[in-house]
Amino acid sequence: MRRKHIALFAAALTTLSSVASAAGIDPAKSALCANTDTFECAPGENCIADTPEGINLPRFFRIDFAAKKAYGEREDGEKTTAVITNQKVEDGRIVMQGVQSGNGWTATIDQATGKMSLAISADGVGFVIFGACTQM
Repeated sequence: MRRKHIALFAAALTTLSSVASAAGIDPAKSALCANTDTFECAPGENCIADTPEGINLPRFFRIDFAAKKAYGEREDGEKTTAVITNQKVEDGRIVMQGVQSGNGWTATIDQATGKMSLAISADGVGFVIFGACTQM
């Protein structure tokens, strides 16, 4: 019985996400994003798969394109705000850049699918994060 409920829940989530994706991501409205796959990379070493919480990132965050800010909450409850210093829509993608705590970052969201990739460059280490966004 439990498996049936889980399967129905998964089917409902899949339906909702495909409906949200079909509408696309409009930078005139806010978006909710989820960091799903994270990798930590250092020179001369293999990248290490981790979780958003493992590298101190919020699992979910909201982007307010108009205010040029992203808001999240880390696992320990600390609220974060990232300022988007550069934002451009080109070839069906929203590209954003910023600097936070001395680290540079670039994020790209495909407007049609909501798929997101984020790269963070720090001192001697880089992070690559994949996820998805939906319109709020």
